[in-house]
Amino acid sequence: MTEPVRLSKFLAHQQGISRREAEHLIAKGVVRVAGEIVEAPFFKVTDEEVTVDEGASMAPIEPLTLVWYQPPGTPLPDPLTLRDGAPRSALDNSGANWLKVHFLSQQPLAELGEDESGLAVWSQNRGVIRKLGDDLDQLEQEYVVEVEGTLDDEGLKRIGFALCADIRGRKPKVSISWQSDTRLRIAMKRVPVGGIRGAVEEQGLKVIEVRRLRLGAILLGRMAPGEWRFLPVDVRF
Repeated sequence: MTEPVRLSKFLAHQQGISRREAEHLIAKGVVRVAGEIVEAPFFKVTDEEVTVDEGASMAPIEPLTLVWYQPPGTPLPDPLTLRDGAPRSALDNSGANWLKVHFLSQQPLAELGEDESGLAVWSQNRGVIRKLGDDLDQLEQEYVVEVEGTLDDEGLKRIGFALCADIRGRKPKVSISWQSDTRLRIAMKRVPVGGIRGAVEEQGLKVIEVRRLRLGAILLGRMAPGEWRFLPVDVRF
C-alpha cells in the first residue's frame, strides 16, 4: 500500500502544476477520487484513482450571492450549514454547482431585525456587498405584517410617521396598505432595522409576524421557510 498523501500534493505532482493550482481545481469540484468528487485539499489518498474532469480550467471561481428564507425566531446561521442541512429552492436559476467554496466567506448583508423573518442575504461579490452596504438606503424594501386587530387609514398614516421618526434629512415615501383583513403591506426605503413591529404595535395591532418579501429587485418568491438559493452572477438589486 502507498503511503497516504494529501490530495493537493498528489494532484500537483500528477498534473505538473503548483500546489495552489491543485487546490483551485479541488475547490472547483472537478477532481475525483475513485470516481467521487472531493473538495478537501487535505484529503488523504493512497492507491485510489485520481482524475480531473474533462474540460476543467483554471478560470476563477465566480463569487456568488446566497439568499435564504429565514424562518420566524431562527437566528442567522453559518451559510455552510445550509449546504447539507437545508433544502435548495427549486427557484434557483443560478446554474451554480453545489460546492463548498460557494458557502465560504459569505458576508451577511441588510440583516433582518431580531424578530423578523423572510428574505436574508449573504454575498461573496464585492459589488453586491457594496450595494447592500453603502447604497442600502437607496433600495426599497417590502414587508408583509401578519396582524390581529383593525386599523383605519389614519392609523396607517401614523405607522408611516413612526417609521420615519428617527430618519434624518428627507423622509422616504412609505406605502402602507391592507392586503387582507390580517395582513399589512409596507414598502419603503431606509427601513429602520427591527422598527416595523414596534410602529405597528403602537397603533393597537397585535403583530404575529414581520416578513421581508423584497429587497430592491430581489424577491423572496415562493420559497418555503428554511429554503435557500443562489442568485445569478449578473444579478442586480
